[in-house]
Amino acid sequence: METLIKAYRKAASGCRYSAARHTAQNLKMRLQALADAVDDNEQTDVYGDGALIEQFEQEIAALLGKEQALFLPSGTMAQPIALKIWAEQQRSPNVAMHATSHLQLHEHNAYQTLYGLRGVTLGSHHRVPTLADIQSAAVEPLAAVLLELPMREIGGQLPAWEDLVAQASWAREHNIKLHMDGARLWQCPPAYGKSLAEISALFDSVYVSFYKDLGGISGACLAGDASFIAQAKIWVRRAGGNLFSLAPYIVAAREGLKKHLPHIAARREQAIWLAEQLNQLLGVTTWPRVPQTNMFRVRMSVDVERYLNTATQWMLDNNVALITPPYETGEGYYLCEMTIGDAFTEQTPAEWQQHLARFAEQVLI
Repeated sequence: METLIKAYRKAASGCRYSAARHTAQNLKMRLQALADAVDDNEQTDVYGDGALIEQFEQEIAALLGKEQALFLPSGTMAQPIALKIWAEQQRSPNVAMHATSHLQLHEHNAYQTLYGLRGVTLGSHHRVPTLADIQSAAVEPLAAVLLELPMREIGGQLPAWEDLVAQASWAREHNIKLHMDGARLWQCPPAYGKSLAEISALFDSVYVSFYKDLGGISGACLAGDASFIAQAKIWVRRAGGNLFSLAPYIVAAREGLKKHLPHIAARREQAIWLAEQLNQLLGVTTWPRVPQTNMFRVRMSVDVERYLNTATQWMLDNNVALITPPYETGEGYYLCEMTIGDAFTEQTPAEWQQHLARFAEQVLI
């Protein structure tokens, strides 16, 4: 099966057209574009100092409506640091998070092993957390609650705005810090009809990523008040994240912000349209059925081995990738994640409908 999945990935990455993600660039093109985006007078940052990094941090802080922001290499570093700061301030190691949190699923429990924190699980795997879930988790004194907006593992779903406000109000009333896993926060304003700053105002600290929706190389920011960022700088140094220079990551993040953020609302509408088309195909369903953001999950009822063989050849023949490589497979089902990026705009809706029709006739039979 691994050999089949590897071949599927290779075929998908080699396609001229893709329904998901951003248009691919080879490494030379990408680095050349970044070089062209740098002003002749710009200088690299040095250990977190310099106009390049400081101006970008100020831009992110302003976007999120926070006093300060701190650029660092990864979210895997950023989020445990945020929770550790709140745990020390609150004098409790207990931090609550959803069962599908990245910290729980994909980081080998670093927040516990390296930072001495104790996780308390919120809610169930297949729905957004509720105020009742937070209240139940707070039976033990909580330093902080981590909420992810939108929630990747359940198809980019979000709590209702009124529910989120109620959760934030309750946390503040009970002196519990609220931290946002905002890896994909950029997707949220169109769904809520709120600005990034209005959403972030509900949280004491916010993490954002630059390589997902914004197409950066890597990198993240933590945002919060001045005291929080001062503590974060110490922890980033302790964790080895205060690199000599982060210049390539900063330039890529800066350019990605300019290029992609203005189009997030349109990509949400494209995701809703594509999900509607997919739900009409035999054995295909999206989760949620109507996307709330520009990401969603696709589940296909298929013989996985046959599908991988047939779809791989179809992509090679048609130079079109419609369904992303699998996130999970099992007996009779194939699950993947779709995030709409600028690649979608390289074909018209009518052309995508033609591709989908051929795909259904030749693969989903």
